Amino acid sequence: ENGLSIWEVELPEAPGEVAFSEPGGPAEPPPLVADLLRGLLHERELVEVATLQTRRSEEDGPADAEVHDEVEVLDGRRVVDRFDVDGEPQDPGLLVVGRRKRGKAPGDKRSALPHLQTMIRRQYDEILAHDPGTRLGSDPESLHKLRVAVRRLRAFLRVSRPILDREWTDDLRAELKWLGRALGAVRDRDVLLIHIRAQAETLPSSDTAALGLIVEGFEREREAARAEMLEAMSSPRYLELLGRIEIASEAPRWNGVRRSVRKLAGREFRKLERAIKALGAEPSDAELHGVRIRGKRARYAGELAEASVGKKARRFVARAKRVQDVLGDHQDAVVADERLRELVLFQSNPQLALVAGRLIERQRERMLRARAEAPRTLRQLRRAGRKAWR
Repeated sequence: ENGLSIWEVELPEAPGEVAFSEPGGPAEPPPLVADLLRGLLHERELVEVATLQTRRSEEDGPADAEVHDEVEVLDGRRVVDRFDVDGEPQDPGLLVVGRRKRGKAPGDKRSALPHLQTMIRRQYDEILAHDPGTRLGSDPESLHKLRVAVRRLRAFLRVSRPILDREWTDDLRAELKWLGRALGAVRDRDVLLIHIRAQAETLPSSDTAALGLIVEGFEREREAARAEMLEAMSSPRYLELLGRIEIASEAPRWNGVRRSVRKLAGREFRKLERAIKALGAEPSDAELHGVRIRGKRARYAGELAEASVGKKARRFVARAKRVQDVLGDHQDAVVADERLRELVLFQSNPQLALVAGRLIERQRERMLRARAEAPRTLRQLRRAGRKAWR
């Protein structure tokens, strides 16, 4: 391009499609490209698999043209195949490096093990799909979806502990927790910044300068957390974890116990119901957060059982998602409130302290709205759970 060699990377599996260009010679990929694909490659090297030549059929015409590729596969100078490429790939999952199309997990439809194996596979593919976008950092959704996949995987393993080798499960979950913390430190600050920027629109223009200082402070924290996250994702420990997840997706370490997914999901629901019953008329922030965690575990257990149980399980999962939205918004407000109060304590700028105080008021309003909505959503969740798991 303009006399320069350009490497282009397109990752269709990522949210919004990750695509970027980087200068570099044809002999080997530039460091940024190799680093971006580290998680997909594991210990493998990038090698040339095909050479593409592009010819424009018309020299003139608009700059933005519709492209329809006519592809010829050559063996030397001989054309051995010819086809058109137009539209999306039939199986985008095969675009993930090193992955092959698998059939369904074998086994009894009611047994938990094949369902767990399927869910591990899905989360592993999600991790690989969103790893490059997380490294690139251009879209916060990549990090969000990667973190969700890690948390889901850890939750599925926890729910399935009765049928898995305990030492194998706990060790793998511990490594996932390590990764989740590195991802969460960045994601939590993303959420904080998103909410503060959204609430900035409700503040007077005279607060703009002080608000900018608050945002800059949290952005610096985010950059420091992101540097630590990238260090973790570039470590041998991370690559080893990816390999272990791939092995788990092929053969989870079964302990010989047979248990249905309905029983596993029912077990998590009963724990959630006990936590809900224990809530008083005015539960503390910590108690609501505890119910939120129990609800998330019950939800993931429900997802594990959806294919087997059907509509009742799907309805329960939908209700659990709603509870997560309500209590999650409450917890986000609690965290933002705490961070802003810390800021005020060590602040000598009176205008900045005033703006932080106004933002704290907004967090209290968010908490009150969530608390008002929580009882109804929890009742709906309990009803759906009783129908699904009893």
